[in-house]
Amino acid sequence: MFTSTLASFRSEWILLNRGRLWTLLLTTAAVLAVGATWLVLDTADTAGPERTPLAAISGATSAVMSAMSFVGLLVAASFAALATTEIDRGLFRSALTRQPRRVALVVGRLAARLSVAAVAGLVVLVAGAVTAVAVAPSVDVSTNGWFGADGLGQIAQDAGRFALFTAVYAAIGTTAAVVVRSTPIALGALLLWFGPIENVVGAGHGWAERWFPGLVMRSLMNPDAPAALSTGTVLWTSAVFLAVCATITLVAVSRRDVTS
Repeated sequence: MFTSTLASFRSEWILLNRGRLWTLLLTTAAVLAVGATWLVLDTADTAGPERTPLAAISGATSAVMSAMSFVGLLVAASFAALATTEIDRGLFRSALTRQPRRVALVVGRLAARLSVAAVAGLVVLVAGAVTAVAVAPSVDVSTNGWFGADGLGQIAQDAGRFALFTAVYAAIGTTAAVVVRSTPIALGALLLWFGPIENVVGAGHGWAERWFPGLVMRSLMNPDAPAALSTGTVLWTSAVFLAVCATITLVAVSRRDVTS
């Protein structure tokens, strides 16, 4: 199983490891991080419930973390599009002729895609930290201690939160893809759920904030926000999301016919 999974990882990594892809992905990640960090710092403490208080910007990556919750749909859509495209074009069926173990194939490919996302996430954090250091003096935010022992510990914690955030949205996108097996339907369902359903139906409801994935991920990325869930609750709920997505995905790819 491990050997098959590793082989699937390597084949997908070779496919993704293209200079043009890296240039586009990392440039986009850096631009988004710089723009989002500057916007958060520039509008902090202004009116509006979604604004970040200046007191919450206590580290080099605090501002970019508070701004990145909006990219969750983008992450889910990207993973869904990759999965549905290989199903629609028969690439998954073709891959099974070389790697008949479906679970190993899916796990290996998803791990490779998550590795690429991890590199992009690292660029986001670095670009956000550099921008925060540059902009902080103009908004009266002290950078003392940002890169001391405590500051580096917070950066490491933020990196872990961002990794979990990416993994949850990647799992949701992949699950949607293998269930519906259609790019337009999968993307439409994700847009509908993370758009009007979560933000309109779930607004102001404690049960929704506790169990709707997008709302839970906001607490993960903004732990100091008013009414944010505790870190322990977020971690436990995220583990439930990942377990459910893994079960649905593995059952779907193991039992569904892919010959048509």
